[in-house]
Amino acid sequence: MRSCIVCGAGVLLAAMTLNGAAQDGTDERAGSEASSRQKRLELLLSRVDEFQLREAAPNGRALTRGERPILRWSNPVRDFVNDGVTFLFLDGQRPRAVVTVWVRSPEASLTSGEAWREFASFSAQPLVCQRDGRTLWSPKSGQLVDQPLDDVEPPAPRPARRLAQMREIARRFHATWYKMGSPNELRLLTQPLYRYQDADRKILDGALFAFVEGNDAEALLLVEATSGHGMQHGWQYSLARMTAYRVVVRLDERSVFDVAPYWRAPRAPDDPYMEANDGAFALGELQDGSKSSR
Repeated sequence: MRSCIVCGAGVLLAAMTLNGAAQDGTDERAGSEASSRQKRLELLLSRVDEFQLREAAPNGRALTRGERPILRWSNPVRDFVNDGVTFLFLDGQRPRAVVTVWVRSPEASLTSGEAWREFASFSAQPLVCQRDGRTLWSPKSGQLVDQPLDDVEPPAPRPARRLAQMREIARRFHATWYKMGSPNELRLLTQPLYRYQDADRKILDGALFAFVEGNDAEALLLVEATSGHGMQHGWQYSLARMTAYRVVVRLDERSVFDVAPYWRAPRAPDDPYMEANDGAFALGELQDGSKSSR
């Protein structure tokens, strides 16, 4: 009987050792993945920091980058492994441009591969985006901005009710993208990515909504309650693409936004949208102080 107890204790000890080793391995992998994710975030933020955006007019005001990304996305639906951040560039509190930087790789570790950049304008006025003194993008205006909504009840006095109104307006829009030529409905996120007020720019309330694949925004909708002279208030909306694929947006049953595939259509630096390869990346580039080629 004693030998059986010793044998059983040995089996139990071996099982505990194996379980502990497995747990240690799991913890080690989780720690490594978290470390790589943090390093990628630092790399992505460093890339975004390189961009300066301003109004194109002489002595035009500089746009201010939002304090934090409105999205950190990975889009697991795509063939490549991705990790990206999306930032707003603001005039006061009002979004005027959107900047996304992401890295991608066929390798699951995502420690090296390609970096990409994407710009979209919400501005009715020309903008300029520069890096190291070189102009990368100079949109004349956004694709569809500051469009009036006349068939909506006036903005409510209370912020909570205005948020409900903006959600109701957003649900009237439906976005379809043509990924690889096939139409697919994009999913609306009813929780705004960003909400703001800006009395200096006559914005009583505003909210930015996203149409997504997975957790990646492919189109953005800006809904704003405007304050006019006296007590007149109204609504307006703006739309921006965030994909190279064709996107069609309908308001109720009426098409209001239809953009051609980016890589097939003629492209120019002054277009309202730009997508471009931003060179190679490696997670060690921040530590050794070097920059990848752009």
